Amino acid sequence: MKLNSLFITLLAVGAGGWTLAALADDSMDIGDVTVTGQSLGGGHMVQEDSAKARSTVTKEAMDQMSSTANALDKLKYTPGINVSSTDATGLVGTSFTMRGMNSDQVGISADGIPINDSGSYAIYPNLLGDPENLAEVFATQGSSEADGPHIGSSGGNIGLVTIRPEKDFGVFVKQSVGTHNLRKSFARLNTGDIDGFRSWLSASHTEGDKWRGSGGVRADKVEWNTLFDDGSGNSTNVIVKYARQEGYNYSTLSKAQFDADPRADYSETPVYKSGKLSSYYKLNRNNSETLNASVTQRFQLRDNLSLSVAPYYSYSYANSFTGNASTLSSSSSIAGNYNLAGLASNTYYRPSVTETWRSGVMSKLKWDVSDDHSLDFGYWYEKARQRQTQPFISINADGTPSSPWAEYNGADQVTDNNGATVQGRHYYTETPAQKLWAQDTWTLTPDWTLAGGLAYQYVERNGDMMASLYDVPEKRDRKYHEFLPNFNIRYQINENNQAFYNVTRNMRTPPNYVLYDTADSMYVKPELSWNQELGWRYTTKSTSVSATLFHIAYKDREVSTTNADGDYEMLNVGNVVNQGLELEWSGLLPYNFNYYTSYTYTQSTQKDDVVSKGADLPTSGNQLANVPKNMFNASLGYDDKHYYGNVAGKYVGSYYGDLTNDEKISGRTVFDLNAGIYLPVDKKIIKTATLRFSVLNVFDKQYLSSASTVSFNSKAYNGVAASIPYYNVGEERTAMVSLEVGF
Repeated sequence: MKLNSLFITLLAVGAGGWTLAALADDSMDIGDVTVTGQSLGGGHMVQEDSAKARSTVTKEAMDQMSSTANALDKLKYTPGINVSSTDATGLVGTSFTMRGMNSDQVGISADGIPINDSGSYAIYPNLLGDPENLAEVFATQGSSEADGPHIGSSGGNIGLVTIRPEKDFGVFVKQSVGTHNLRKSFARLNTGDIDGFRSWLSASHTEGDKWRGSGGVRADKVEWNTLFDDGSGNSTNVIVKYARQEGYNYSTLSKAQFDADPRADYSETPVYKSGKLSSYYKLNRNNSETLNASVTQRFQLRDNLSLSVAPYYSYSYANSFTGNASTLSSSSSIAGNYNLAGLASNTYYRPSVTETWRSGVMSKLKWDVSDDHSLDFGYWYEKARQRQTQPFISINADGTPSSPWAEYNGADQVTDNNGATVQGRHYYTETPAQKLWAQDTWTLTPDWTLAGGLAYQYVERNGDMMASLYDVPEKRDRKYHEFLPNFNIRYQINENNQAFYNVTRNMRTPPNYVLYDTADSMYVKPELSWNQELGWRYTTKSTSVSATLFHIAYKDREVSTTNADGDYEMLNVGNVVNQGLELEWSGLLPYNFNYYTSYTYTQSTQKDDVVSKGADLPTSGNQLANVPKNMFNASLGYDDKHYYGNVAGKYVGSYYGDLTNDEKISGRTVFDLNAGIYLPVDKKIIKTATLRFSVLNVFDKQYLSSASTVSFNSKAYNGVAASIPYYNVGEERTAMVSLEVGF
């Protein structure tokens, strides 16, 4: 893969020892968090002080979960969030909903850098980095942050916060092994404080076999964090994260396929049709390479005035192939862009390739007008460039693609008689985005705090549909802009009780493929949502309880489908209202025991009938697909600082795979078990040592975890043929053990 020269420069900077000063927290408002004494619920709940619903998973809780789980997996017990993973490696198949909003409607950032795909807003596990390097993961379930760098968030926000370099020199190593040949090696070196400069550098290697079907996945990651603070409020932080991953996909299954064989997957031997290779697991690959880099500089201009500026750069390359090999012949060039005369009919590896370059800058000015009054002003600019291709690559005699990475205009790709690379699709999109905001926070009395703000967001989609098998070259563009207000109020009833109300307007810009679907798709409107929350918190030294009522009304919901001619189109399927209740309760018990529990009720109601292929479908009043109404989590833990252990159960209620609510998937209850020993050490050479053990899905429950492809109607209506929903399969029982040592 070819990376931008900035990556090479930053690595050279780190290798040469040039370090800067830092303030990682300024890259994203992570709110006020208080942790005192022994943690509540094993670190799954902290005493929040934000005037909005917010949940934080601490490093302590993350360390006591599966050692290879990624950052989103760590949110699996958080109220409002339904996380499902394909396997235990943390590298593939992570999906979630939050208060009925899909993952591509939720903004996700790492240290203030947006990590959703700039075109589709999808989130990929390889972008999440090593969880060993995270200080916390937090979710604001209902509202995006005013300064959030997102253009696709009509739901809430999830943030990843990287640990800071330590003041003392040290080395941390960790080795994990598990079932299905799961292995992860991780090491991190802290330089310690050198004249105010602190840095760490980490590297990891993870690999494992698929538990269902053949193949596996492997990934290598390198991360670097350097920090300097001059002690007078001026600081700079540089964070670089790089990952390279190779692996095979899991197939999704229909309900009927799952009922027939819960472990079904892609064929383990080549399948031929009419003498040509049709399908084989070695074709169903998923390779990626990613880089994220940011520099956050904070200037203390006056005692009450500070400025933070955070430029960033991201690069990603990914290709994925699922399904059957593609046939190409002399008659395949429907749009007439290629001269394929004389090309014999054959089958090829045809991956979908996406390459993204995005750079931006976040700036924020904070003015403390008085001890009780502060103003924040900010500006965010980003320009994302994305190239999406679909080459035809020759297949070796053993059924493997000759060039699995499918680089742009690379070797072994089919070219026409004029030397042009044949593409099934060929899109290039530029997305300039801007956001300007102001926020006013005022503590009226020691008990009452008000905050209000206004953001203006402006986004362009400039698309260049270049020559392909099916498309005549054409340029298309759209512009979207909206004012996004927010307001919240917090009342400290007494020392233990707090109430809050929050209302926020969010916008989700249509994804980039509206430019390339059928012409009418260009004119779909952005999703706009009003998110309201009314909450109460009760806290003591040994107990924390929270309850939140939420109401999300969003209109112009966007769904990708096909029309009567089989062409892709983006439909506006009307309005949706998500409303419900979130409860969270954690605390300490005698004899070093602790507990944590949460419950979520979500009613996600479609307000309109959907028109599909010219006919009405009865969807009004139905529950939105892939949204369970009930979720319940409970864990009981023990930690005496010599040993720890916890058993956690998660119930996810039934959900539908289609908008007409004709195919229902049963609920499930899954239990996890975690335990560990804090090994005695001499503290002279070895500072800490911990042996950890985890079992996921203890009772080996077989279940469909989430809908991967939602159907409009799984039964025929008004002349519209039934379409089949497909689902992700929940991972089977997996055990792992890890040993970590700090020097």
